[in-house]
Amino acid sequence: MTPSEAAKIIGCNPRYVRTLIQQNKLSAQLVWKTDLSCEYDIKLSEARRYAKTKQSRGWPRGKPRKSKKK
Repeated sequence: MTPSEAAKIIGCNPRYVRTLIQQNKLSAQLVWKTDLSCEYDIKLSEARRYAKTKQSRGWPRGKPRKSKKK
């Protein structure tokens, strides 16, 4: 799966998923790399595992900051 698909499962943006991969907090396989970009393959089980981990601080993953109550 791509970082975009993993981001939907985890509840963050794709750029943060790439950062997690670079920090070795999320394991992924490098599929191809060019001078300007690279593509990762992330296992579904790995994305689900990271989504279940407890955050130490910050806003909860996947939760909007403002409520839509009127």
